Amino acid sequence: MRHPLCAAALVLALSMVPGDVDAQSRQPWSLQLSGEWVIPAKSYGDILQRGSSLGWEGQIRRTIGRFSVGAGFQQSIVFHSDAANLTGTLDVGFLEPRVVLAVIGEHLALYGAARLGYGALLIRETPRITQHSVTYGGGAGLLVALAPRLTLDAGGQYFLADFGGNQGTAGYGLARLGLAIGLF
Repeated sequence: MRHPLCAAALVLALSMVPGDVDAQSRQPWSLQLSGEWVIPAKSYGDILQRGSSLGWEGQIRRTIGRFSVGAGFQQSIVFHSDAANLTGTLDVGFLEPRVVLAVIGEHLALYGAARLGYGALLIRETPRITQHSVTYGGGAGLLVALAPRLTLDAGGQYFLADFGGNQGTAGYGLARLGLAIGLF
């Protein structure tokens, strides 16, 4: 093929061909709950401390063979200031398509994912501030089948929150560890 884009489209199309993937939920619908470790890539100035913090997310997923899509909610603390008594929390609703890239043995699978969401950076202390943003990014992870209806998800991603205008874009690294429970 002459064009790398055509080759990439072919690989993506072939990877979405349904097949048995034991590490992914065997049930068409699953619920996933995860803890997160978030690392902001942007400095917020001298008063606001940047550093890793914890967050969480929940999502419901629809699985068809090697492909799945999740819809969920993520909440992460992205900065804090002891001096100014402020905490910034990023609350995001999102869609996350995934595709299994490789199956490793009977119970492991490597996946690639993309994420698109909309949410807000919230500062709940006085003065209350809300800045809305579109978020987007991608990552990869490892699915480990623990039982027929229980899967461990260990993954990572990098995403951007675009606040628009002069507010700019902030990047975040995220490591996730979660459990998916097959529903039906």
